[in-house]
Amino acid sequence: MPYLRSQHFRETERLTYGRAAPSPIQMEAASPVADPLTGLVNLKEFYRLGEPLVRECLSEGIFCAVAIADIDHFRRLNAVHCEETVAQVVKTTAARLGSACGGGRNLLARLGEEEFGMLFVGLDAPAATELCEKLRHEIAGIRIVSGDIDFSITVSIGLAEVCGPETFDNYLNAAEQFLFMAKSHGRNRVFSDYTIVLQAAG
Repeated sequence: MPYLRSQHFRETERLTYGRAAPSPIQMEAASPVADPLTGLVNLKEFYRLGEPLVRECLSEGIFCAVAIADIDHFRRLNAVHCEETVAQVVKTTAARLGSACGGGRNLLARLGEEEFGMLFVGLDAPAATELCEKLRHEIAGIRIVSGDIDFSITVSIGLAEVCGPETFDNYLNAAEQFLFMAKSHGRNRVFSDYTIVLQAAG
């Protein structure tokens, strides 16, 4: 099913190249490939590595899924806590996601201030949804301690199964749409094709 180009790609394209679409050479040379805070690959590198990986999975008949995890109430965190504490939240979230994505051909990236992209290889929609639910529960159980401050955080996750020759951006946009649904239903939730089917089944 067709989707519009995701806001991540549009914003990155606008900030880096102006209104003109980037050439492959521009995409390669425009910026470093790693996020300096977490050490994860950044948005551009997520596209560069993710697109061929999805094509490989489709050609080899391997299940895969794309997800976006978003730290809930991030603006409030920025308003209430100091920069060092917010950085600790981001790094702690990145580390927990990284422990689940490590090994194999999985891919994890920092897409923006509070958003992370994940590409799960070898997992269909039910298995990827189960993994995301596990991550959500584990992150909710983490305590952030900074001086006298002690608090918990949550994440919302949108997940889209790769099931045909769409562009990588289309799948990222599908995950983004499911993320919006998770946010609109109260945050600290996982939404995917699979959860929608389960809800419809009652």
